[in-house]
Amino acid sequence: MTVSPLKENTFIPDRTFPINVFIVSNVGMHWHDHIEWIYVRKGRARIQIDAVYEQLGEGELAFVNSRQLHSVVTLTPDAELVCIVFNEALVRGSGLDITEHHYFLPYLNQRFNWPSTMKRGEASMAEMSESIERAVGEFKRKEPGYELLVKAELLRIFGQYFRYAQTCAARPMPQVRRSHDLSHLLQTLRSRYDSPPGVEEAAALVGLSPNHFCKVFKQVTGKTLLEYIHLLRVQEAERLLLDTDMPVTEIAGRIGYSNMTYFGRVFKKMKGATPSEIRKRGAAPPSNERRPEPE
Repeated sequence: MTVSPLKENTFIPDRTFPINVFIVSNVGMHWHDHIEWIYVRKGRARIQIDAVYEQLGEGELAFVNSRQLHSVVTLTPDAELVCIVFNEALVRGSGLDITEHHYFLPYLNQRFNWPSTMKRGEASMAEMSESIERAVGEFKRKEPGYELLVKAELLRIFGQYFRYAQTCAARPMPQVRRSHDLSHLLQTLRSRYDSPPGVEEAAALVGLSPNHFCKVFKQVTGKTLLEYIHLLRVQEAERLLLDTDMPVTEIAGRIGYSNMTYFGRVFKKMKGATPSEIRKRGAAPPSNERRPEPE
């Protein structure tokens, strides 16, 4: 089975209560099977969710659906973000009441567009901030009954966000800076990193001229097409080095490099170490691993 090089295997300590809380600053580009709230506790940060990107300030919130590509870059040295990552099963009903079909299914299955962020100017943002901090506190302390209280706060956050989504549907959203939709192209690159499309083919996939495509792609991802492909390949190479005994030459060929010298140069530039050095370290954590909320 092929594993996407940007898929994060998020650490969930208790699979019977599938949630974890992380305190982060920068987060490399990745995706996972869970849903996630990203809350800016301090400072400012730039978040990318698929082809949507914008700045968030203190007290503001972003929603990341399952399998959406996303990353975070902090813009101030004091920036601190709270990431609540959880499986949708934690909040979805069993289909026995209206909440499943009226609220969760249309949005989590992406039949309806949900705003990706919520700003401080919204009336319910202060209440949502309080709910986030209460949920994080309960999860950290783990006192008897904490699961019920964490779940209750998550449902309260969702309730406020559903109201916000309905409001957004009836008005323009000028605060969201949208570029051309590169979602399909990014998915294509994730699945074809070993034999990716060139600039002309990639531009045709999104309906742009090659020159304009290069500008748009750099604006959305922060990288050129070639840099982005190198990122995908090197992430997969690192996974194979740590998880398999496959020879380095075979790994290079599998991810699309026919020249070992070139592969080694690209790998060391991105990881700060050679493939052999990474393999010797063995137990080194993945580069996009996140730090849990301290006990």
